[in-house]
Amino acid sequence: MDRANAVTGSLFRPVRVEAAVRAVRVAAVVPCHNRPADLALLGADLVACRLAAAAPAPNPEHLRIELSVIVVDNASDPPLDAPSLRADVPFHVLRLATNTGGSGGFNAGMAVALEDTAAADAPDYLWLVDSDARVEPDTLAMLLGAMEADASLVAVGPALSDTLEGGIHEVGGRVDRRTGRFGPASTTATGDTPIDCDYVAACCALVRTSAIRAAGLMPDTFLNGDDVEWCIRLACETDGRIAALPAARAAHPRFDRYATTARYFGARNAFGPIDALGLGPIVRLRRALHETCRAVNQHLMARPDLAALHIRGLCDAARGITRGLPPDLPPIEPPRPLAELEALLEKLTPGTIAIDLPDAERERLAGCRYRRASLSTSFSSLRQSGRAAPNPLPAFLSRVLTGPSYDLAIVPAKGSPAHWLLARDMIELSPAGFVHRRVRRGRILASAAASGAVGAACALRIAACAAARPPLPQPAAVRALAPVAAPRTKLSLSVIILSYNRKAALLETLRRLQSSPATRDAEIIVVDNASTDGSPDAIREHAPHARLIALDANEAIAGFNRGVESASGDLVLILDDDARPEPDALAGAINLLADRPALAAVTLVPFHPQTGATEWPFAARLQSPRDDWPVMGCCNLVRRSVWQAVGGYEERFFLYRNDVDLALTILATGRGVHCNPAWRCEHDSPAAAAKSPRWFQLATRNWLWLARRHARGSRALFGALAGWLWAHRLAGLSPDRHWATFRGGIEGLTLPPPPLSPAVRSDGRAFTSLLRLRFTARRKS
Repeated sequence: MDRANAVTGSLFRPVRVEAAVRAVRVAAVVPCHNRPADLALLGADLVACRLAAAAPAPNPEHLRIELSVIVVDNASDPPLDAPSLRADVPFHVLRLATNTGGSGGFNAGMAVALEDTAAADAPDYLWLVDSDARVEPDTLAMLLGAMEADASLVAVGPALSDTLEGGIHEVGGRVDRRTGRFGPASTTATGDTPIDCDYVAACCALVRTSAIRAAGLMPDTFLNGDDVEWCIRLACETDGRIAALPAARAAHPRFDRYATTARYFGARNAFGPIDALGLGPIVRLRRALHETCRAVNQHLMARPDLAALHIRGLCDAARGITRGLPPDLPPIEPPRPLAELEALLEKLTPGTIAIDLPDAERERLAGCRYRRASLSTSFSSLRQSGRAAPNPLPAFLSRVLTGPSYDLAIVPAKGSPAHWLLARDMIELSPAGFVHRRVRRGRILASAAASGAVGAACALRIAACAAARPPLPQPAAVRALAPVAAPRTKLSLSVIILSYNRKAALLETLRRLQSSPATRDAEIIVVDNASTDGSPDAIREHAPHARLIALDANEAIAGFNRGVESASGDLVLILDDDARPEPDALAGAINLLADRPALAAVTLVPFHPQTGATEWPFAARLQSPRDDWPVMGCCNLVRRSVWQAVGGYEERFFLYRNDVDLALTILATGRGVHCNPAWRCEHDSPAAAAKSPRWFQLATRNWLWLARRHARGSRALFGALAGWLWAHRLAGLSPDRHWATFRGGIEGLTLPPPPLSPAVRSDGRAFTSLLRLRFTARRKS
């Protein structure tokens, strides 16, 4: 079936219904982001449900289920296609221009299904299913049978088993009235009688459309807790019931699995269900203090990046920011693959080792050997089988005073008091891999205390907040505002290369561009900055397809502006003469800009071709793509209209920091700068390895200008001075470099920075994000 960019027309085919068979229309809504394999498996499951329901139902009414599926593509890259399965199960794809999360995806799909409320073929039920869920052939029929048998039910869900390990982990959900925490209502219930609960997980939930029209769609909290609050409010608005059917089954990964970014949403969105139940300020306080304790736990596990997510979530909840996706979440250190553990152990050469892992985690170490011994069997665990675990707090207090007890500890990433400050080197295992952390006792204790204080202050403020919740969004409003992506249009490309006395590197770059499918048909413009090594003649001889602009003098970065002025493409690829983008990365970036008009630019991560090392150490903390990346480098894909609107590179910078300035300027206009850590560009530049005194002077001056142009308040002074001092540290023992850095700093302070265009109004947020990236990475290095 061809992919559609929007859902139009009826979702169902006209059905001839025999007198003894009653048709019930169900629209399944499946939001999906970058999970095509999961979507294909789920699509086959939904077809199996339709086939199983085609036979007469085992009840007097003989229900006949008419199933249609709306796949909500949450800005996947590449775009998702509808599963090519059976023609009698219609699959439609609604492609959104931005990732709206679970609640936004479900809402967009539900709004489409309900937009024509007067249609005779409108669905009777909406079936919400996550793309990573699996359903059994009789799941839909059993859920529908329960709903048809009891008109008081407004939503019903199945028993949920773990996708990998099996075993029921949730039969309905319930909110603890004392602590505000939510979890399974039961894990042992059986039978075909629905059991009442507070909510059913949206990973598989059948909901009456009449209830949705009466109450509204999900709260727009992006993910985590949205289905909990929604079910509670559905029941309250309709005087209906929420129930789980133990006999119906679906599989979904456990909700208590190790979380990273979801920690922020768990902290921020925890109070919607509490307010929906009217549980009051004491419960809000307890719930907020629980998140504060989780943040402290991560600090004491030497994971300040994860702790920051909890605290940021609490701070936003205290300010009443509970909707959507924030643009600048704290970055997370990515895990390393388990295959690298052996090499790390040999490098650390620990003396004493402690291993405290559950059996399932210990089995993952079976293939890892250290000094010819298996880690899973050679070292005794801290766990005491058959005996009660001792209180870990006295041991922790002892370690606070005397230091860690071991040289190395291998522990679960979630952590517990038994693991706090346990060893000088901590290896924390999660399903995604491991993280190695060096324990610095004083810094960890100070940061834990600071986070605890901030969290406690937020908890008091949250407890005092009014409990009124905004009304649930209505289908018509969501449908009107749904960011539906326009059909992809082909964008023309111009490549602008700046050349200066690097003839061999330039010719290699031109050769690569000519052979790459992404740039083979592009307009190539080479701007030569008055080279003296014969570069212009070499271009004319070896690359006649390239248009040469030979400048009379070295204008530095202004040459890029001259090249863009003569370009004709919709997009301009701004490229150093020794930079070569990976073809797949560039093709993906072009397609992304074609799919998402709100994005202004894509920057590719530079790496050295021999060593593989990236020029951006802070990019190692980038786990997933970002649209608010405050850095550009040697390879930037920019909409030509945006380049012209902001004025391109600021020519007074001459060299260095001009690309970062452009990124901050674009972000200040409200447009996005996208960075995907998997999209890279080879950069064979000697300047990246050895920096001259001239680099120190210009880079320092331009950094101070960056701070004065884009920062606000105290961060302008802090950012300027921090960058200046760091340049002196980078200068090492060279008097020439220190003198150049000092001169650059004085120039940056005394000379007025180039003014921003009146159309650009910087609020300082992008510069603050830049500071977090650069100086956090530098402290770690």
